[in-house]
Amino acid sequence: MQLALIVVWIGSAILLIASHFVDADVKDGFRGYKVYRLTIQSQRQLDLINRISEDVDQKGLTDEVDVWTELPRVFSPQRRNSFTALILLSPEKQAAFLETFDSESISHEVTIPDLAVAIEEESRFSLEDTRAVENGGMTWTAYHRYSTMVSWMDSLRSRYPDLVNEKVMIGKTYEGRNMYLLKVGKPRADGKMKPGIYMDANIHAREWIAGATLTFMVNKMVTEYETNSTARRMMNEIDWYIVPSANPDGYEYSHAAPNNRLWRKTRRVNPFSTDTGCDANRNFDFKWMVAGAVQTPRENTYAGAFPYSEIENVHVTEALLALVPQVKGMLSFHSAAQMWLLPWAYGYERSEDYDELMRVGRAATDALTAVYGIPYEVGTAPDILYRAAGGTLDWAKAKAGAKYSYTPELRDLGFGFVLPPNQIIPSGLETFEAVNVIAQAIFEEFGPTLN
Repeated sequence: MQLALIVVWIGSAILLIASHFVDADVKDGFRGYKVYRLTIQSQRQLDLINRISEDVDQKGLTDEVDVWTELPRVFSPQRRNSFTALILLSPEKQAAFLETFDSESISHEVTIPDLAVAIEEESRFSLEDTRAVENGGMTWTAYHRYSTMVSWMDSLRSRYPDLVNEKVMIGKTYEGRNMYLLKVGKPRADGKMKPGIYMDANIHAREWIAGATLTFMVNKMVTEYETNSTARRMMNEIDWYIVPSANPDGYEYSHAAPNNRLWRKTRRVNPFSTDTGCDANRNFDFKWMVAGAVQTPRENTYAGAFPYSEIENVHVTEALLALVPQVKGMLSFHSAAQMWLLPWAYGYERSEDYDELMRVGRAATDALTAVYGIPYEVGTAPDILYRAAGGTLDWAKAKAGAKYSYTPELRDLGFGFVLPPNQIIPSGLETFEAVNVIAQAIFEEFGPTLN
């Protein structure tokens, strides 16, 4: 009964938020907003935080209160004795919510004292870095715009024509931006096919570290081919297919103004609604809307009115299907949970090769953790988070034949989606080691038999 009363009280607090709601377009760039790290140590506490997350999402109030961490539904002390969650609170809501956390013995600490300052720091580094024009203007000490990613692809293709095989436009976004697929790898002397790995990032717009990490790794493979034996082997044994941003419109919108920084979805105007965008990672046509998605356009997990309502997903699907049967691996990078997820995400069924995927996933995260000591958890989304259908992870395995399909959720360090730019290179270096393990496993299994 006490929990129910607290939830009702939280619900009332959220209704109060609604009466003082300030539109995102006129807020002062999240001035005074704080990010707190909560430590959750019981099912009761977990239920409360999940209820808060659901309530603010359903009411469209995530500009005031936003639980950044994706949490499981069930507290399992056998697996871990506590969870941590990041929550963003506006200045007006901090006192009320902290009082509730204290009353429920949920410990909390500030990880970002002022979100506006953190966003300004991101922008400052970006402006400074654009003065160094090399790699098409691309560097990995700042987060860059989509146009710079495209220029980097052109520069890489021009400078390393023997290693960067193709840059193909796969289609246009809703807002008219070109989407590209980059192919890198050292062609075999005998012309035979090599196993392929497809990688993308930024299907969730606000997860900037995902695209920065992906481009860092690809750049490392290409530019260090002559000097780095690991990069050389990866390029010799595998063909790599890269879409640096699977949601360019959303990604650009998240860069356009400080108030847009936490935008997650696409930018398509939804019919019969004033709400914009869809969660593209709930919009693929495998097990669409089975679990972990909603049909309310204002919510962050809105799956779209129908599968492939988002043209960007159509382009990714067509590009991947054109690579069957070559592509045996798929990595779609996200942030920020320090997890390495494998199929199936839609439900609790095990894939027939679950044990193999777990073995390779654990080997990959062991290699990652060995670099800087950042711990990762490996498993299916339902086992360590919750069910989520209609995503790239399940679709690529079920429909495109990518046996080793994974969703890496990259480093967090308490900053959530606003990971400082000085974390890009460390994230890239550690993730590079994990991807190398995946590549070795795929080559050992498919390299000798693909042709």
